[in-house]
Amino acid sequence: MTENYIHVLPSQVANQIAAGEVVERPASAVKELIENSVDAGATKVVVRIVGAGKKRIEIDDNGCGMSAADAELALQRHATSKIETSEDLHCIASHGFRGEALPSIASVSRFRMQTCFKGSDEGIEVRVDGGGKTSVRPAAPRVGTKIEILDLFLNTPARLNFMRTDKTEEAAIVEVFRALALAHPKLAMRLEFDGRKRFDFPVQDEPARVLAIMGREFSENSVRQVIEHEGMQIAAHLGLPTFHHRDSTRMMFLVNGRVIRDKALIAALRAGYRDVMFHDRYPVAVIRLEIDPADVDVNVHPAKREVRFKSPQVVRAGIVACVRAGIESMGQLVATTTTDKALGAMNPNMPNVSSYVPHSSMPQFSSASMPSRSAFNTPKNNPELQHLLFRASHEVHESYASYDVGGALDLGHAVAQLHSCYIVTETEQGIVLVDQHAAHERIQYEKLKTQLSKGAVSTQMLLTPVSLPLQGEQAAWLHDYSPQLQAFGVAVEVMGDESFFIRSVPAMLANESPLALVAELIDACMLMGVDAEAGDTGLGRVLERWLGNRACKGSIKAGRVLLPEEQENLLREMEKTPNIAQCNHGRPTYVRLSLHELDRLFGRKE
Repeated sequence: MTENYIHVLPSQVANQIAAGEVVERPASAVKELIENSVDAGATKVVVRIVGAGKKRIEIDDNGCGMSAADAELALQRHATSKIETSEDLHCIASHGFRGEALPSIASVSRFRMQTCFKGSDEGIEVRVDGGGKTSVRPAAPRVGTKIEILDLFLNTPARLNFMRTDKTEEAAIVEVFRALALAHPKLAMRLEFDGRKRFDFPVQDEPARVLAIMGREFSENSVRQVIEHEGMQIAAHLGLPTFHHRDSTRMMFLVNGRVIRDKALIAALRAGYRDVMFHDRYPVAVIRLEIDPADVDVNVHPAKREVRFKSPQVVRAGIVACVRAGIESMGQLVATTTTDKALGAMNPNMPNVSSYVPHSSMPQFSSASMPSRSAFNTPKNNPELQHLLFRASHEVHESYASYDVGGALDLGHAVAQLHSCYIVTETEQGIVLVDQHAAHERIQYEKLKTQLSKGAVSTQMLLTPVSLPLQGEQAAWLHDYSPQLQAFGVAVEVMGDESFFIRSVPAMLANESPLALVAELIDACMLMGVDAEAGDTGLGRVLERWLGNRACKGSIKAGRVLLPEEQENLLREMEKTPNIAQCNHGRPTYVRLSLHELDRLFGRKE
């Protein structure tokens, strides 16, 4: 007699397993239900949370609602109005489509839903307790749908034990709510915790919603860039390079209104900022991508946090192109938060100085030849500096009075060099502090890039070929594309399945490590595609960054005394250099302080 070991799970158990994938925590339920409201055509959604979502989650919208039959059917697994055939899976434009959210949530909570089909004079109420029998009864008519989730994970104590503190769960709900609000500016959204309002966003245009979600500092230190690329529209709000963050949490990606986290897109965004930001810092940005639904697969993650593109390299190249266009339009701007940080360092007790400084943990660069920074942390301890800052403007460099910058950036005229490292300049609006090494580093780097753009990349043969150990995808890619690396001045000989030798490198980078240089170049070409990585110069952004290291070594060092005419020449070079706001490592090259800010610093004004 044969004994059966395989059996079909009861529907309640299957729903609870699905709930473990779809509803990881209260924030997951909030996300699924708000997305259902969006699909229902709602223009207003109210979210009410009690006990961090463990006790009660309520989602109330003014969408199209459901009939009695549809409301009952919606609680069955894989019941959906979004798809009908397998072909529909290849062109999904809605947010929820698999019919898993409602039955999964109802299987691990006490579920209540009140709804009414638009135009109907009778509503319906549906109740389910812990995945048990569905109860349906008539209810008063209403606009849209209200869903209540009580005692989440009541019958799955193991899942409940994995919940974090109330503050942590509330923070996760806020993160989900803010992301969805950012994705849908035409949707009025309100969030309440234990009866207290946390957010209340009206219907807004996109810039206003970005301001409301990302904050005024981001709006003041970002530019909006829109491009068309290979049939896609990419609209981005891009933070200035000097307005950066310690991690990737402030990089937002929206694909057809869907909030996603994608490592490749994060890498593409960072690649766009590569030569204007320090390697361990992250840009702050909002990227909205509108693409043909047939070109993106959203059915690759239970919680729909990830997507798969039909042509990933095209998407990545589009993001990089958008970012580079945005950086070009930024010109020579430095983030306003650098001024806040400077004022805060000079006077920690100064009122109204921003408490949020994205680059507050910026890597520190110092020189052994520099005196202690404590010598100039507090201006009141330096009478000579105070005199320089506040004497009448006609006393300073009268010979330059007729000078006309002729551009947007005006760095004024040098009045002093501090500690053989910083140049103090005077402008009509206030003063500017310039880091001489950082500024000259960017000038040298941009000159080298210009030289490259005017001619082909010359190569340098290596006396002894260098073995390049690669495996897996990198090795497979190099087998197919090794000839294309010649455009970058790199020659790699394929010796076997996972055996390669570097024969030549760009002549301008002959003194750099060929192994690290070529390995990084291959990674970049795999991510972006060879043509996209090559850029305007043909050398490629990766190799340009290595060139930046060379520019750093050859630039004016901190600790070098500059003559007055050398200081002036440096300022004039800065005013006509692209991307001068930051050095090759992402540090600001100058900080501007207005007369108003100086008056506040010294207590002359509030």
